[in-house]
Amino acid sequence: MTQDKSTRPGRPFLVIVIAMAILAALSAVKWGDATDNFLKDFNLLADILPKAETADTTDTPDDFIDPSLQEELLTEVSINVDSGIQQTEIPLVTAPTDTSAYAAEPVNAADIPDKQKRVGELVVLEDYTPGETGLARLKKALSTAGSRNARIAFVGDSYIEGDIITQDLRDMLQREYGGRGVGYVAAHSDVAGFRRTLSHSSKGWTHMPVAKAAKSDYFTLQGEYHTGAPGATINYGGAKKDPRLSGWNRSRLLFVAPAAGTIRLEGDSISKTFEIQASPDVQSIVLEGETSKLSVGSDVAGLVLLGAWLEDATGVVLDNMSVRGDAGINRRGINASLASQMRATVDYDLIILEYGINALSAKQRDYSNYSKRMTEVIQKVKATYPGADIILMGIGDRGQKLNGEPHSFPTVPNMIDAQRQAAKQAGVLFWDTREAMGGADAIVRWREKRLANADFIHMNHKGGKELAKSLYNAIDANLKGAADPKSNNNTQNHNEN
Repeated sequence: MTQDKSTRPGRPFLVIVIAMAILAALSAVKWGDATDNFLKDFNLLADILPKAETADTTDTPDDFIDPSLQEELLTEVSINVDSGIQQTEIPLVTAPTDTSAYAAEPVNAADIPDKQKRVGELVVLEDYTPGETGLARLKKALSTAGSRNARIAFVGDSYIEGDIITQDLRDMLQREYGGRGVGYVAAHSDVAGFRRTLSHSSKGWTHMPVAKAAKSDYFTLQGEYHTGAPGATINYGGAKKDPRLSGWNRSRLLFVAPAAGTIRLEGDSISKTFEIQASPDVQSIVLEGETSKLSVGSDVAGLVLLGAWLEDATGVVLDNMSVRGDAGINRRGINASLASQMRATVDYDLIILEYGINALSAKQRDYSNYSKRMTEVIQKVKATYPGADIILMGIGDRGQKLNGEPHSFPTVPNMIDAQRQAAKQAGVLFWDTREAMGGADAIVRWREKRLANADFIHMNHKGGKELAKSLYNAIDANLKGAADPKSNNNTQNHNEN
């Protein structure tokens, strides 16, 4: 009798081996990269291999940690969101900069009552400014945006990397008040392929991020700069499908030139070569004229490029200034003299500060020292840009998985409270990002709706658009007086579980 081949000895073992090989192959695929983080990287063998019970906090790589969280004495160990590397945690007991020059009058933030968070479905800007002046500077600038620029700097970490949130906030403001172009762009970007609002390539540039730039004479609001070797080049291109991003009529570079040489700017049908003299001061060159692209070429040895601005001569300019891994407190070290020189050309009517995720721990509940340091940051920014309105954003919801069940960090409300105290102490506006997302476990719901990435931290482009809508509505309501900034009643809070 002939034996059935499917029952021959060894056949089940072979099937198991093949199945294991398939599982291993699937587990090796970088699903996050392949699907724009729609799917998270996974290991199908994990459930059959021994492992320790751990909380999944982040899977975002990086090559440096904010030194401000390394160099000062801290209480516990956490994971840096943007590096996935163990680092020390708050309370930051010493400040590397002298803050006496921009210290405000002593204020007991605890004596200032919390402002109204909501008016119906609207999460409003909580106004802690002296006299509750709101966005007075921005409102004035927008009223004349037909003949000048209304400038906004959106400064933060990887939460806004790739123009997330800012691309949609910019679009809504430009639709309402005019303007084109993306504004500030660095010489080089590691996430150029991820960004949808600009094509960008470069060569010959050395990146100086906040981890290094904070100890430099060239530390500015944007938290980074690039040095160029002779022959360094940059190519910027507009987003062809978007009329507000496909072209612009003014291309500007701000830089410091340690040596003489030339810089050539070239657009669609316009070009100009600039003779550059060596100087320790900030210099500006501008190429006027309609274009959908800009090419930059330089033979200046050691050129310090502070940034390029691609914009219209009128309307709203919104700059995305994101530095991965930044906890924000290094902004105490901004070179005020350098910033003053830059302000002569590029000043701001509103500065939005988005920080905190890189200082958050799943265990630490006392962020009072971080609050103090952020107060100093805001005071320094206020002194450096004395005419600007300032909004401090609270952190968005952040989650983790424990035994496969995702939930918010229990310490997120503690960080938000510390940030609100900093806004009170410094006398600026505050916006509760997590409240706008939906409160406790909001990040879980956003992930279920495919609005957030698999790390339970960052928004994707779709989620960034939703958050931008909420922030735009808050700004618009403040500008138009739709929400009473003087009301301290009817505060609606989501339950914190």
